[in-house]
Amino acid sequence: MPIVRADELSYAALLRMIRTRAVAFLPVSALEVHGPHLPLGMDQAMARWMAEEAGRRFAERHPDWTVVQLPLLALGCDELPLPGTFEVAPRILYGALLAHGRSLARAGFENVVVTNGHGGPRHAAAIEAACRKLSRRYGMRMFSPSIAVLHRIVTGGRLARVEELLGRALNPHERVAVVSGEHAGTWETSFMLAERPQLVEPEYARLGQRQPPPFAPLVDAGERLATWRERRGGNGAHVREATHALGGGIGWLLNARFGYGGDEVSYKGDPSAASAELGHVFRELLAGDCLEIVEAVCLGGVTPESVRSIASDHAVIQPRFLLRVGIAAALAAVLLLAL
Repeated sequence: MPIVRADELSYAALLRMIRTRAVAFLPVSALEVHGPHLPLGMDQAMARWMAEEAGRRFAERHPDWTVVQLPLLALGCDELPLPGTFEVAPRILYGALLAHGRSLARAGFENVVVTNGHGGPRHAAAIEAACRKLSRRYGMRMFSPSIAVLHRIVTGGRLARVEELLGRALNPHERVAVVSGEHAGTWETSFMLAERPQLVEPEYARLGQRQPPPFAPLVDAGERLATWRERRGGNGAHVREATHALGGGIGWLLNARFGYGGDEVSYKGDPSAASAELGHVFRELLAGDCLEIVEAVCLGGVTPESVRSIASDHAVIQPRFLLRVGIAAALAAVLLLAL
């Protein structure tokens, strides 16, 4: 099958390649603490799996194309700030992806898939924003399907498909656990039990349901705003979801650094419901759903800009948001002074 590793590709082979009929896969995730039981490279393992397995399937179904597997970019932001986590500022990740994308465009690649196993809001937002900017600037198709795929799974949108792949109904424990939040919870622990079980600490089976402490002021404000919109006939669900997510992230950050909300929380969800059986299903969903989006963009005419997740919906988590606010404030001040 036409699959090549970029780090093993010679310059002569690159020049011979028909790059208009090539798709490059770039995994992006950093090291991060995942509970007491999972390896620091959990997100990297998922990003690699999506790239390698979706790429393998694409090559199998489209033998006239070349699949290029790029080395993993080990950068991440909005990660759990505990010893063992390595993170950078969102602007660093955003800038690194812009640089990678420019190099790929210069090399003649028109199709680039960025896979990502980390759900940090500003991390995912930086990836998707960089993909949109590069696609517009260079006329390429660069996109990241991962968070859209992951979000649908962990929020229960694929339960019917899960049971179809299992060949049975989820038991009561599993049914609650798979939608109870995810960071080293049921899904990620299951993934690693299927992928490399020797890297999972046995205590996972004794870990119960945990959630990070939400930052109450933000969550309460979001609830009031959502209720206000609903009373006026609007939709408050989007506001509620966004503020709950941001409030959880801020609360978790404060917990890790200052002990906010009690004892240290290093995972979210219920690892005890995990199994290799669920892990194989999770892997199938990741690869299959990712492949569907890749084919839709590279072959079906779907625009790369339309591949968006919840991370692209909120202005406050976008890269350079504060810079733009500062510029706008400075311009407003100049106009006021001029008047």
